[in-house]
Amino acid sequence: MVNGMNERIISAADIMLQVGNIGTSEANEICSVWKKVVSGVKSYKHDGEDSEKRMPLGERLAGNTRVIDLKNGVLLVETDHPGWIQYLRIYQKFILTGLKMNLPNLKITNLAFRVAGEKVSLSEAYNHELAKARKQQAELLEKQEKELSKFTPAAASSGNKNKSELPPELLAKFKSIKESITADENDSK
Repeated sequence: MVNGMNERIISAADIMLQVGNIGTSEANEICSVWKKVVSGVKSYKHDGEDSEKRMPLGERLAGNTRVIDLKNGVLLVETDHPGWIQYLRIYQKFILTGLKMNLPNLKITNLAFRVAGEKVSLSEAYNHELAKARKQQAELLEKQEKELSKFTPAAASSGNKNKSELPPELLAKFKSIKESITADENDSK
């Protein structure tokens, strides 16, 4: 009976990818390219390190990381330990370049990381980063409005319009930008 069955062994990472959002053939291709690219990472030799007895950094990274998901050009990678994420961030540009060269049709633009056991998906990570970016933009806009308000009250208190007052068209643009930012923040909540 064993001879008639498919004897191909599938890794747990490949099974997860097949169940997830990535198609089977793409999943296998992404996994193999990931391993190939990450295995190519080279580290500098430290004086106290015996490099002949120790596995190269790239191979250790490849063995301790798994591709989990690909969505909107962001590849979610899971690691066994947070320390591996630091190495992946250091070599992120190298890894992205290798992935783009080997998988140009997938248009991978960024990498996201999580530690095994965390329940973070790409959409949650994306929403968190988006909310953080919107908050930063709102704070920046508020700071800029305070700077601009230095010009407007002086002109209003003097009773006449001088060159330090902003034109109404520009004030209307600033107001519409602020309203769009606050509307986006309210929509995301």
